[in-house]
Amino acid sequence: MPDTSNEAIGRRLIAVREARGLHSSAMARMMDMSTQRWGGYERGRNVPPPMVLARFWQLTGATSDYILFGVIAGLPMDLAQRLQASQPSSDARPVAS
Repeated sequence: MPDTSNEAIGRRLIAVREARGLHSSAMARMMDMSTQRWGGYERGRNVPPPMVLARFWQLTGATSDYILFGVIAGLPMDLAQRLQASQPSSDARPVAS
């Protein structure tokens, strides 16, 4: 069963942002929100609403299935590979073809 806690969602947001080589303040600017608001999502204080997830997908390629449930299938191949490379080997899941 996937970890759907706010903290896990925040960790996945961070993982994607870092995989794309972005600092949290740059991500907040790109998302057109304050760094405090963005930081709240990354720290798991709040779950991003659908419109925020949609904008994040447009900017990074990360699907809401990945952010909310950890499903790698459907991510751009380069992003999936970077995310898998950054995970401990016991946590890595194969990329669906």
